[in-house]
Amino acid sequence: MKCLKKNIGTTDQVIRIIISLLLIYIGFIDESIIGDSLSSMVLGILGCMSLMVAIIRICPLYTVCNINTDMQHLED
Repeated sequence: MKCLKKNIGTTDQVIRIIISLLLIYIGFIDESIIGDSLSSMVLGILGCMSLMVAIIRICPLYTVCNINTDMQHLED
């Protein structure tokens, strides 16, 4: 099995965290922004998933597409 390497750089991680927290806020905290409870829940769940990806710094889609924004690990 191939070992998963970090493929999310610092700038990418910060952007993902900010967007994730915004989605979590819209989805779970202030549901009145969307007005539809199902859509709000979907956005909140997507925000949680995106936050987890940002924390572990391994994006499955980046792995499939062979994208790496982590400049520290490009030499490896």
